[in-house]
Amino acid sequence: MAYIRKRKHKTFSSYCVQIKRKGFKTIVKSFLNKSDALRFARAMETKLDRGDYSDYNEATKVTLRDMFKRFISEGKHLYRKDERSYRFRVNTLGKDTIADTNLLRLSARHIIEFKERRSRVVSPTTINKDLSFISVVIDTAIHDWGIYLPHNPLRLVKREREPNPRTRILDEDEYQRLLKACGEIKRIRHRKSDRAVQLYFKSMVIFSVETGIRQGELLSAKYDDINMKNRTLLLRDTKNGTDHLLPLSAKALDILVKNPREGYDKIFPISRDSLKFWFNQVRQKAKLKDFRWHDMRRIFVSRAFEKGLSVAEVQASTNHKDPRVLLNTYTKIDPTKIAKKL
Repeated sequence: MAYIRKRKHKTFSSYCVQIKRKGFKTIVKSFLNKSDALRFARAMETKLDRGDYSDYNEATKVTLRDMFKRFISEGKHLYRKDERSYRFRVNTLGKDTIADTNLLRLSARHIIEFKERRSRVVSPTTINKDLSFISVVIDTAIHDWGIYLPHNPLRLVKREREPNPRTRILDEDEYQRLLKACGEIKRIRHRKSDRAVQLYFKSMVIFSVETGIRQGELLSAKYDDINMKNRTLLLRDTKNGTDHLLPLSAKALDILVKNPREGYDKIFPISRDSLKFWFNQVRQKAKLKDFRWHDMRRIFVSRAFEKGLSVAEVQASTNHKDPRVLLNTYTKIDPTKIAKKL
């Protein structure tokens, strides 16, 4: 039922509309003209009769930046594997003008203009990750925080076309140069390296090539999860959100046997930042261009197929959920070796 009250002020009068309906939040709004108040009351009652009334009031009071901050402050990013990238993305997008946009007014036009600005400084892949993050925040606002929006505008915008997958692997000469540079790590730039880097860095490189393990899994792997009898390493809480039993080659197992424990629980007790720094130094020393740590995963996959392992066997090693990603992104077989088989 709608109630309209006239309120007298010093210089003017207003009409307050109050609509109460069981199962709905009380609606209150003021107008300067009674005709506008009556029109609003009739429209709202019609919507309530149909059961489709939605309150946009809260969405009009917040910006996209407010949603970013709330997403981080409530720890919504902590339940995701790439939580660090979420923090970084909040800081980056917070500097863009899109963060000042009112949540209710955010439209496809704002998103397209944002894409144009970002395309001047980052790759299409990064832009797509930015859009996905904004979409996650808006979905969280709708479903978790009860902020009503007619739709998620990110679903109306096409993603950027991403470049072809990387194909970089190392030939035998490059791989030997990399191992040699790892052995000379303490002399790089005449800088004293910490003991952990000297002890474990070369082993980490070989172990990654032999197993295809991800960098995050490598840094978190523990001695307690090694099964010497079955030649496996249990990787807990992987990128896919599940535990993964990693099969070990003879060389990988030999590394674990000979690896100096030094009282650590982790097999390779090196921080992510330290690994990144020293890998850059080693890469420069070995004169390797356009090579990333993650490319070692591609080396493993390619070698595994060359040895005759099936798709299912390689997939069991790499823990890829989709075999198409395994074949299209991580496989680069040397055509000369295929020619020899033919």
